Amino acid sequence: MRKRPLPGSATARVWEIADDLLRRRGSLPGGREVVDLYVAEGGNEGTAFTQYSHWKKAYQNHFKRGSAAPRPQGDQALKLNVDPSGRLTIPAEALVGMELGPDGRVTARLEDGELRLMSPRVALRRLRKAARDVAPEGMAVVDEFIAEKRREAELE
Repeated sequence: MRKRPLPGSATARVWEIADDLLRRRGSLPGGREVVDLYVAEGGNEGTAFTQYSHWKKAYQNHFKRGSAAPRPQGDQALKLNVDPSGRLTIPAEALVGMELGPDGRVTARLEDGELRLMSPRVALRRLRKAARDVAPEGMAVVDEFIAEKRREAELE
């Protein structure tokens, strides 16, 4: 499997362009679009096509295989750079660990100077766990909810 190019390198810029288009649109960008943007910045067309091909394969390997994709284990500290415009590039391995969907949406929370990002899938899993933790043992929460709604409807 192809690894991401080193941050700040010319080849990494192609990956950044493709990542940015994917996040903004929620669908895979076309190779020609990525190449045109890279060339407009003064990059080489051949390099752009080659790197776009590597990026697309890496994307498909990480996100299309779902649980088969390698996931980081446990808590992990990552050193990331924020560019002057505020853009933050998150490594593909971290995106997989975050269970980020192809739409690239996350919820961000700023707590005491710490930025926390959470994907909808992780938020849903936490919510389900919290609901299981408060439900009495053996109680079917959905069945109880439906029964309550039926009782309310009968009273009306």
